[in-house]
Amino acid sequence: MGWRMNRTVTALLAITLLIWVAGSASAIADLELVQGARLGLEDLTLVQGSRLGLEINGLSLDGIRSPVELGLSGDGRRLPASEPAQGEKNPMVALLMSMVLPGWGEMYTGNDGRGRAFMAAEGAIWVGYASFGIQGSMREEDYKEFALVFAGVSQGATNEYYQDIADYIRSEGEDSFNEAIRSEARSLYPDDLDAQNAYFQQHGYFGDTGWSWESRARFSEYLGLRHSASLSRKNAFHMLGLAVLNRAISGIDSAWMARRYNQGLKDEPHARLYIAPIIDERGSPGSQVTLEMSF
Repeated sequence: MGWRMNRTVTALLAITLLIWVAGSASAIADLELVQGARLGLEDLTLVQGSRLGLEINGLSLDGIRSPVELGLSGDGRRLPASEPAQGEKNPMVALLMSMVLPGWGEMYTGNDGRGRAFMAAEGAIWVGYASFGIQGSMREEDYKEFALVFAGVSQGATNEYYQDIADYIRSEGEDSFNEAIRSEARSLYPDDLDAQNAYFQQHGYFGDTGWSWESRARFSEYLGLRHSASLSRKNAFHMLGLAVLNRAISGIDSAWMARRYNQGLKDEPHARLYIAPIIDERGSPGSQVTLEMSF
């Protein structure tokens, strides 16, 4: 009897010590030992991040009919079971924030340095987009003015027209645009002269719409100006691609940062006490107490 009583007292002292170390002796304030209570404490071992289970037979819970969970954070603050150890960061929220504005999700997870880097990259991308767009417009005006002066084209022409004068050095004569249209009409309507003529009149350039470059050197220079304008427009489009890529990278990075942040909270020292009513194999009421500690 004395041995059994000493073992029970030792077990009670062990539980009290564990709860006191966690900073919450009040966590078991509602537990009441009744007559015939027997506390079993077998092979008690605590290691880092371990989970300790204690089963108390004959233990009544005053007014408690369902499992109870109590917890403590590393600073001794009591935690409700339904709340995380601290404000966790939602990876999906972080990802969406970065998709709206790269770097915003990183700042949400507390990584201000990374957030500022992504925001700086985003700013540089849009500055580049605007710069290339303006440059492309200026170069387009340059080649149109150049064609007006050195090829005699009319103002207000379509983009298709400026492409045609880049393909042929003149509109009429040898190796001209109209000569190519005549050849095309004969291929399409080999036995119908009226159809050939109608096709030629519909697609050829005549009168004020005709052109003739004053030299092949000017013609080649015009091609260079058009190429430069096209390159600027392509670069502006590439900036849009970089903006999409920056959002994708920032979104993945911020979601990863949120997971790392939450993992850091899980690794914080804490203690939790789980209490659940049970019925043993003899039909006697009891409770199962589980103390989880991370340190």
